[in-house]
Amino acid sequence: MAVTLYPRIKLWLVDEKDEAVFGDGLAMLLEAVDKYGSLFAASARLNMSYRYALHRVLLAEKRLGFKLIKRWRGGAGGGRSELTTEGRKILKEYGKIKSLIEEFIKVYKCEV
Repeated sequence: MAVTLYPRIKLWLVDEKDEAVFGDGLAMLLEAVDKYGSLFAASARLNMSYRYALHRVLLAEKRLGFKLIKRWRGGAGGGRSELTTEGRKILKEYGKIKSLIEEFIKVYKCEV
């Protein structure tokens, strides 16, 4: 019995120390922050705790050496967040790389 298999990838970007800095999870989180205007709202929409989301962002920012998100503390109307110029750029570049790789591998399949 023949089985057709297709490749799938898991992509992440690493720094000079080979430490993971950016991947699908952080990309989805930044996209959600951009859509909902809040790290809290973004984390809730992704069923992720706010504490974990903040940890992911802060760790990436530390490894990258720049901010991904501008955050304003809440008050009467609540806090808000928006992507920095650098945050938008890395999200865009990550998307380009991922699209190129997915386009390249989608034509491949193997029969076993």
